[in-house]
Amino acid sequence: MKKRSLTALLMMATLPLAAWVVKKTKAFTKKDNEEAETEKTQMQATDGKIIVHGFDWGPGVDKVVFTLPEKVDSVFAKNAVIETKGTDRIVKDAFLSDAKGNEIAKTPSPYITFILQTDFANNGNPFDFDPQLLMNVWSSDYPLNAHFQATRGDSIITCEYEGNCSDKTNLLSPDTDGWKTIPSHSGTYQNPYTGQNEIIVIGRAVYEPDSLKKDNAKHPLLIWLHGQGEGGSDPDVVILGNKVSALSKPPIQNYFKTEGGSDGAYVFVAQAPTYWMDEGDGTNGRGDNPSRYTEALMDAISSYVASNPAIDTDRIYLSGCSNGGYMTMNMLIHYPDYFAAAIPNCEAYAFDHVSLSGDGSAMGGKNWVESTGERWLTDEEIDRIKDIPIWFLASADDETVIPACYELPTYQALLKAGAENCWFSYYDHLHMKDDPSAKVMGHWVWVHFFNNEATGVQNRKEIQSSTDKETYGFVPSPDTGGPEKATIGDTTFDNCFAWLNAQRK
Repeated sequence: MKKRSLTALLMMATLPLAAWVVKKTKAFTKKDNEEAETEKTQMQATDGKIIVHGFDWGPGVDKVVFTLPEKVDSVFAKNAVIETKGTDRIVKDAFLSDAKGNEIAKTPSPYITFILQTDFANNGNPFDFDPQLLMNVWSSDYPLNAHFQATRGDSIITCEYEGNCSDKTNLLSPDTDGWKTIPSHSGTYQNPYTGQNEIIVIGRAVYEPDSLKKDNAKHPLLIWLHGQGEGGSDPDVVILGNKVSALSKPPIQNYFKTEGGSDGAYVFVAQAPTYWMDEGDGTNGRGDNPSRYTEALMDAISSYVASNPAIDTDRIYLSGCSNGGYMTMNMLIHYPDYFAAAIPNCEAYAFDHVSLSGDGSAMGGKNWVESTGERWLTDEEIDRIKDIPIWFLASADDETVIPACYELPTYQALLKAGAENCWFSYYDHLHMKDDPSAKVMGHWVWVHFFNNEATGVQNRKEIQSSTDKETYGFVPSPDTGGPEKATIGDTTFDNCFAWLNAQRK
């Protein structure tokens, strides 16, 4: 939509309204509107809030809620002007609501909610990407402006709002409401880069369904490790940054079964202060050196497990994307007896040491990273993890973590070492369920994980026998990840979560 100034849009909003009101409104005729013109009043909203949900691309603002100083009977969606973070938004619907934006049947109400069209190109993202930290942070400046009309009795009321929803103020986040931030783990560890001791703090948040606490049974634990952009000191950035909230919702929760107990799983997210691939100098590595956070993360996980006796320690599952995929592999290598299974997404744990031809920043693109031929992931480490159930996800068009330098040779090495319960969903391109028309960069394979779309797997025999050092015998799939199904004995699994539920130490 062509950008127009808010002033111009507000002038447009004074044009005659259509002869209807959205939701819970009596049908106004043209005559009604003409008569009401003589009774117009103005009202300044006293408060405005954005409502944030997690989408395939990260957080988006799909609703806004305004508080009026007096109750009104209805609200017009047509000609309403809503601007979030300096961008005009398309209004899809409007209704009277409660303070949290839930539509109500009873009128009148002082609360007005607008539903906004939200897609990849125009989503009102409340994050900013800090180019120095290479991390997502809450926007320090988030203007929210509005001009709309409501009715009270026979009067049409012109309402306006100008405010700021910065740094999580005036923000509602239903996707994080069911989660709780628990005390960070803090300890002293040796820095692998400097050799000096340092204090490391790992942030933590958990999803703990009440039903699991009350049934006196033991339940699985899902652990998620974030990507490069979600480090810092606010676990909400982790939950919203990669649609991690999907792990706490019924479509995925319902896959996890416990005999004699409720369905569902606990979910745990950890947050690095910088990057999981930080080798000790505070910068993002390239996946071919030790992580600064290995021991600290293990202590952050194990201390939480020890504090929750309802966790089944034979069913602790690990997953992550990119930086978190690196850390998933790193944790399996260092603690192979702790985890029951793992699902690394676009994992950045290098097979060989890699060289960079750009400015030295890691994960910079296909023309920047190439193998040196000197092994980083050793045969001994492959042998250490070959019996752990693992399901990889990656896309052939990933230009951030190049599959031929990372996942493909690792998977082939695992198969050659005798790994049996090891699978790989490999795509030729990706799509977003939340906006199918948008072009998605190949690195974002986690969208298929959180949307439970890892249903097919690659042909293991073709990969194991391949001598091609570019493709390694992989044949990218457009939709499912592969032409075959993960099958163990007589059991065939429809997707990665059905498979994950079946894995036990």
